[in-house]
Amino acid sequence: MADLEKLGNILGAETIKRIYEDGFSGSVQEAGKMLTDLMKSLRLFTLPFQLSANYQDRITKYFEKVRASVPEANQIQAPASISGPIIERLKYLEENNYLTDLYLNLLSRAIDKERINDAHPAFFHIIDQLSPDEAMLLYALSKDCIYYDYTMDLREDGKRFINTIVKKDTTPKEKIVFLENFNMYIEHMKSLNLVFWQKTHEEAIRVEKKQTGTYIHTQIELTEFGSWFVKACIPENGFIIS
Repeated sequence: MADLEKLGNILGAETIKRIYEDGFSGSVQEAGKMLTDLMKSLRLFTLPFQLSANYQDRITKYFEKVRASVPEANQIQAPASISGPIIERLKYLEENNYLTDLYLNLLSRAIDKERINDAHPAFFHIIDQLSPDEAMLLYALSKDCIYYDYTMDLREDGKRFINTIVKKDTTPKEKIVFLENFNMYIEHMKSLNLVFWQKTHEEAIRVEKKQTGTYIHTQIELTEFGSWFVKACIPENGFIIS
């Protein structure tokens, strides 16, 4: 009885009525199973509010998806400090937004007693600041570094380098929607301590022993903190490109 009261408080009486009506259109057994599965999901999350009708179906579907990703024997109630802010944010995100996957992955860690140590509360605030393109870049970096090599010419007066020419660039350009923002994305993720961009090697370009330019090799990779974030939040198999 207490579970049904909690269910009613969270979803509202109309939703419970609809579940019963949908279930009874099949059988009493199906209706009972629907409510049982739903309660299994809701017990894992602390919700201090009633879900409004315009998004309650979507949120409960997310609950089921998260619960299904964790072995039942490992399931525990998510800390409210993680589940509350995430569920509030999910109200405003489209289902096909990459960031939705990040929030759901973090929730799945939060209800798994064997992986809850991966679910740092700060990760919510990091996801909150990311763009979908940045999420895609983090996934790419979880598989390999991005290599960016270029040459520059040395001016005749020897005071500065000019004419940058890219020689190698392994950025997954086809997966980035706003490629013109690439440098901004990297700088932003550097400020969040997720990635770093370092020069790995530089060699002088010479003609008849006179330096005429320079060849610079760089790479972008995850920081240790970035690796922890990726482990907790980024889907292991990446994102589906629609």
